[in-house]
Order: sequence, then structure tokens, then C-alpha cells
Amino acid sequence: MSEKLVESLPPTAVPESFVRELESQEAVQQAIAVRGYNLERDGETIRQAYQLLVNVRGKYILGLHLTNGEWRIVFDTRGHPELAQEGARAGYKAVHDALYERAPSDAEIDFEATPEFWHAPQ
Repeated sequence: MSEKLVESLPPTAVPESFVRELESQEAVQQAIAVRGYNLERDGETIRQAYQLLVNVRGKYILGLHLTNGEWRIVFDTRGHPELAQEGARAGYKAVHDALYERAPSDAEIDFEATPEFWHAPQ
């Protein structure tokens, strides 16, 4: 599922409507636009995400980051079985940490969507 998901993404940042479409897939429990920028088009502001969190229904959580026109999995909870012992919150925190590490410092970040319990690593 994860490889098919990444291959299905366009080689650009994706609008929120695309993220909602991802979430409507049967295998996807939750899709979140974690970081992105605003695009102004015809007087309308469109949020474009270059970082995504995807919760594959009851199985694992992926952190996806767009780099040079290619989406990459930067964190996959399947590779960290110890997180399952700590609970779902630990998985979400680990994914957000990995995405934060890859957030471009020189790019404009117009929005961030992180859970209340997550804080940027110091």
C-alpha cells in the first residue's frame, strides 16, 4: 500500500482537496497536510502541502515529504515496532519529528498542522 500511495502522488505539492481524496480511500484512515504554503489563484487562497501524514487503517503511519519533485517516505512506523508498545501517540510524535527535521528552513511555511501534544524538538 505505501509504495502504491507514494506512486499515486503528483510530483508537486498537493492541494487540500487532494488530501481529502486520499482520506476517502478505504485503506486510509486519516490523511493530514502537515506543512505547506499558500498559493493565490484567481483571488482564492489554496493551501498546498509538501508534507503529509497518512494513517493506513489500523496498520501503520507514514510521514511523506516532497523533495525535488518526488514524494519520499521519511518515516514509517512499521520500521519501529517499539512505537506500537508505547501507543498511537508515540507513532504520531515520531512521524512529526521526522517531518520537522526535513522541513525546509529556507522555504516559506504558511501553515503547519501538528497535534497539541507535539512540540518541536529542541
